Amino acid sequence: MKNIAKHITMGVALCTSVLFASSAHATWAGNTAKTDVKLNGASADAVDYALLVNPQGFFATKGGSGGFASDFALYGSKQGWTAMAAFGSQADDGDAVSTHKLGTNLTFTFDKTDGRHGSWTVANNDAKNNVKLDLVFAMYGGMGSSAFLFDNETLAAGSTSNGSWTFNGLTLFGNKANYGNLTIFARDVSKTAFEVPTTPVPEPESYVMLLAGLGLIGFMSNRRKLAQPLFH
Repeated sequence: MKNIAKHITMGVALCTSVLFASSAHATWAGNTAKTDVKLNGASADAVDYALLVNPQGFFATKGGSGGFASDFALYGSKQGWTAMAAFGSQADDGDAVSTHKLGTNLTFTFDKTDGRHGSWTVANNDAKNNVKLDLVFAMYGGMGSSAFLFDNETLAAGSTSNGSWTFNGLTLFGNKANYGNLTIFARDVSKTAFEVPTTPVPEPESYVMLLAGLGLIGFMSNRRKLAQPLFH
């Protein structure tokens, strides 16, 4: 009976701490900032922290884009988010995920330097079209997930964009948490044809004018020579 009472007491204490955390969830975000995740040297346009939300969670209310969708709706379209790539807790050493979702041809890679730092890339495998889209880098660990928005990001045709990441979320006891998993979302995809600059071919009239100009220069040069005195 004492053990049951003890377990109930511990459960109530844990629930109380979680409820308290929900009113001050910024605590569990640590010092998370837009500069924690970069792509092509540029920091994210916005960041959102969601307590007790895992983008790869089993429950609909605890998974997907629910942790950031409403806040990031301020950045343009309210179109729903599509999960483009998912990396588990063991992902490391340049793990790659390719996708054709939303009409794209993209490959994402993920790498860990340690549990709190690493790199990532996104390659646009379409050699003819630039791709413009909203990207969200949503990383879970500790008490929740940190989502980083890259608004109206342009991925050049046939190019690879390189990025870095740092996870600053905290554990229940206030310690720095390690990476748990990563989900990359996208929306508002558009394409523009990639045009290779070409050297214009002169029109036939241009050749005629060029030859006439050269002939005039030659004629004037001969006149100057004939006009010079033979003796000084």
